[in-house]
Amino acid sequence: MEETSDRSTLTAVILAFVIMLAVAAGIYLLIPHKLTAITVTKVDVFAPHTEFTPTEGDSVHVVGEPGQAEDDLYVVAHLNMTDKLSQRVFINGWSGTITLADGTSRDATYVAKSQLPRLQQIFPQIASLATTPIGDGDELDPGVNNSGSIVLLFPNTTQDEWNKRRSAELTLNIRDHGPQTVKL
Repeated sequence: MEETSDRSTLTAVILAFVIMLAVAAGIYLLIPHKLTAITVTKVDVFAPHTEFTPTEGDSVHVVGEPGQAEDDLYVVAHLNMTDKLSQRVFINGWSGTITLADGTSRDATYVAKSQLPRLQQIFPQIASLATTPIGDGDELDPGVNNSGSIVLLFPNTTQDEWNKRRSAELTLNIRDHGPQTVKL
């Protein structure tokens, strides 16, 4: 008779283990692993070559030195973002990195939403690229597909370097949920 008691105890332990395993698997499958789904739909690039030539009356000019030139690269990433939680998510900044063909990497300076009007005065071409800009502190409503654009500035980078890059990434910092990185 004692064998029956041992078997029923073993059967109960195995059954409890199987039930706990099924509950754990169900929870794992039902809870989203990524809190926010972020996809890059399109990337636009604007690479102005700016020359600063000295003019008469400038307060500072080194005799015999030519004017300065600067190549900058503005990358406009168009994103679709869906908040998979039942609460609002807040964007808390972003960063960008490019790895060039020679293996070196450069970090981007992000262009804040509040700085875009001034940038559009300087470079009117940016206005048609940076539609519906996303700003630091913007909210994503739960379950809603949000779209917008983020402008990154890679100083002293040319269009040719961008075309020959090894990789480029954008990292969005989401408050209380950590950063999420997508490829550009």
